[in-house]
Amino acid sequence: MAYTFDHVHFRCNDLESTVDYYVKVFGGTVLARVEVKGRPIVQLEVGGQRLFFSPKLAGEDVEPNSGKLRWGVYQVAFAVEDMDAAVEELTARGAEFEGDPIVINPSFTIAFIKGPDGVQIELLQRS
Repeated sequence: MAYTFDHVHFRCNDLESTVDYYVKVFGGTVLARVEVKGRPIVQLEVGGQRLFFSPKLAGEDVEPNSGKLRWGVYQVAFAVEDMDAAVEELTARGAEFEGDPIVINPSFTIAFIKGPDGVQIELLQRS
């Protein structure tokens, strides 16, 4: 049996603003809007990968982002070819960086963006 990556699914506080964020900031493309068991799901392609987004249903409790480490998905990462150009472009599109890029070594640089619903978005440049 072979397993291949299909998607990551995010639960959102505000579905449309989260979808708009990934479209505006990362050039995401909406692939489909579906409904499963009464829950709307928006499927996007970002960086060649599928990301799914949906809100909580009425009556469901979702733990708010406390700023503390938590189990589950807390970060998604995108590779870039030019960190400086990516920071400039994404800042112009509304991304809020957590600080300046960090040079780990001459061939590896990272930077972090504050994404919707407390999901940290990492940019990484390998050379």
